[in-house]
Amino acid sequence: MLFKTSKIAISLALLVSGGIISCQSKTPEQIAHETELELIAAKQKAEASAVKEFVDSTPDLYKVNWKVCSDGFLERYNNGCNESRDVRSIGFSEAVLVWGPVQEVKFVTKPHFSFNMQNVGLFVKSKGCLLLGKPEGGEQFYKIHEFSLKKGSTLPNPDSTKIDKLSPEDKVQAIRAAIDNAETEIASLNNFGVSSTVFMPNTAKQPCLTLEKWKKL
Repeated sequence: MLFKTSKIAISLALLVSGGIISCQSKTPEQIAHETELELIAAKQKAEASAVKEFVDSTPDLYKVNWKVCSDGFLERYNNGCNESRDVRSIGFSEAVLVWGPVQEVKFVTKPHFSFNMQNVGLFVKSKGCLLLGKPEGGEQFYKIHEFSLKKGSTLPNPDSTKIDKLSPEDKVQAIRAAIDNAETEIASLNNFGVSSTVFMPNTAKQPCLTLEKWKKL
């Protein structure tokens, strides 16, 4: 019995010592790398949880595209049309994401600095733009895009816009992309004092202005 007990004790001792030796055999670099991977995994888990909470607590997202055609454009691009695409490309603006529900679409005009021109804004009644972060408490008209037309030109028809509700999967992807872009923008402003697009728009050209603010500029 004593012999059998001794064999068990020796076996346990070998297992324990083997584990110790295994741990001790790792280099400082290996230990640091494993620690880094654990921290990255923990950060990704926390970010995924935060994104899910944000997605679940916010209203639906809607994508606003437009194709405005007019003889009033001075520049004859895209056959006299100003268009957007889901993804920005040469000659096309990028679609704008807004917090729903989308109540109404309208075009509004205001004076242009040039006497023979007029500014025309495309406005959507919603709870704000994803670009600006969390949705607003109530619905307002927010500027989606702005055009310069010859004075007296007919205002575009609201049917010139196309509004699509994002699927839950697309909403998650859009919010993740917005977070990544925001982090890039903040880093660019903090480190270099300029926008990541190397373009600092004046107040009048800022995206998603309310109709009231836009009229005053």
